[in-house]
Amino acid sequence: MLLVVGWDGACWSLLEPLLEAGELPHLSKLMERAARRTLRSTVPPVTFPAWTSFMTAANPGRHGVTDFTLRDGYRLRFANAADRCLPTLWRLASDAGRRVGVYAFPATYPAEQLHGIQVCGFDTPLGASGRVRATEPRSLAATLNRRYGTLAVGGPPQGRIDAGWHRRALERLRNGIRDRTRIVVDLLAAERYDLFAVHYMEPDTAAHHFWQFCDRASPLYRESDLAGALADVYRELDAALGELLRVAGDDAHVLLLSDHGSVGTSDRVLCWNRWLAEQGWLAFDERSGGGWAAAVKAALTARLPASMQARLFSLAGAAAGRIEAAARFEGIDWARTAAFSEELNYQPAVWIHRAGREPLGQVSDEAAPGLADEIAERALALRDPVDGEPVVRRVLRPTDVGDGSYVDRLPDLLFELRRPDGFAYVARPSRGGREAEFFRRLRDDERGGEKGTVMSGAHRAEGIGVVAGPGVRPGDYGDADLPSAGATALALVGLAPTAAMDGVAWSDAVEFAPALESANGDGSATVAGPRPYDDAESRDVAERLRALGYLD
Repeated sequence: MLLVVGWDGACWSLLEPLLEAGELPHLSKLMERAARRTLRSTVPPVTFPAWTSFMTAANPGRHGVTDFTLRDGYRLRFANAADRCLPTLWRLASDAGRRVGVYAFPATYPAEQLHGIQVCGFDTPLGASGRVRATEPRSLAATLNRRYGTLAVGGPPQGRIDAGWHRRALERLRNGIRDRTRIVVDLLAAERYDLFAVHYMEPDTAAHHFWQFCDRASPLYRESDLAGALADVYRELDAALGELLRVAGDDAHVLLLSDHGSVGTSDRVLCWNRWLAEQGWLAFDERSGGGWAAAVKAALTARLPASMQARLFSLAGAAAGRIEAAARFEGIDWARTAAFSEELNYQPAVWIHRAGREPLGQVSDEAAPGLADEIAERALALRDPVDGEPVVRRVLRPTDVGDGSYVDRLPDLLFELRRPDGFAYVARPSRGGREAEFFRRLRDDERGGEKGTVMSGAHRAEGIGVVAGPGVRPGDYGDADLPSAGATALALVGLAPTAAMDGVAWSDAVEFAPALESANGDGSATVAGPRPYDDAESRDVAERLRALGYLD
């Protein structure tokens, strides 16, 4: 059996002090017989493309899931499993006759029909539509809710953060870990699986919200008796790992990994569209005012109950993706714009406003490469006014971070930023040009961590990878990537990668079966069944992503 455990946002910089202090006994014991790696995340290092790269053993240019949203001109829609253009490793294992279980992994909705079971993750639009397919078999949702009172795939509500929120959230995170573990342990005890994968979102959420209490060096540090909250979450995860290892048995293979790591947030703010405007590549329409979308989003992110926020979305009379796009691109004068940014906090990037690709595109195919080079050169020359150091470490093109048929879903330029004093820059929207400067410091009213403000923890590219079990040679094997982790998981259930994958199994650390079985098909078929979200589901998913800080 192969047990896969996903700890979202985990990194060695958080785990090592806890391991040295003896706070994670089950992980410590596992690592005595394990191969250890640092896993490089995708660009950007964010949940949907990263976990999909593991699931498919392929980079985002091949599997097609490059972000939480996909852009068509100036419109956005929220991505789901329908946009994944390669089969998952559990799909291939299922087709090869292995019994599989998948619990709470993101970017898996709607659930696949597998030889086994599946429960989708936090992005499932539960309750938004009568057509929701949160589990396979579909009856499993009712069975689990009846038995446990929950599917344990959500998290603490993050729209309104008051004086007692962090204590309530900590308890909710710990209970979520316990509930999900109890369900999975019972499933594993009831039936034999060849592959079972379970995901925990809690360490990512905890890092986003509790870093401010746990790191005295953080620019956003706040004195609190919650200084041990992040460690509390990892202790809970360690206890859960112990339960999972117990029920899996000593002869099981175990793969513990994360999609990215975590780091503290700086108080230094960058407004990328303001910079593009200063360079003459973007123009704002001064007549646009706040815009209808900004007004809707302001209402949705106000201190209102979640039910009222959902009602306001419905009254807007438009899909959430259209609202999100109109607010994200607020006030841009497209007829006078040659380049623009979506100003995502987790993905500093620039799109060339291409004729033929965007409806009002201003840059020809012939001129686009030269403009991209000029933007890259000026971005690399940017200096932080606080310390005079570069803001941008590297500028990447889509082909630098992936290959395949879907690299055009990636922005034309992706910026890898320096971390000043070890903390991540904050990207804030230029608000239709109302932000007057490219660089500024965070205001006090922007530090709360609720919707529309900045959380104290951010993502970093370096995650974790641990594999243990028969044939594993213990030791530290250095860096690897998420597609290679997926290929390793596939090999551990006796299957070879398909031609469409670019992940290479960790044969340096693991002795695999002498002859791996070929997976069914050529690995290039889209998964069967998933479909785009309807408007109600889009609204629900938008609120879930906004609550986690992925939408401003």
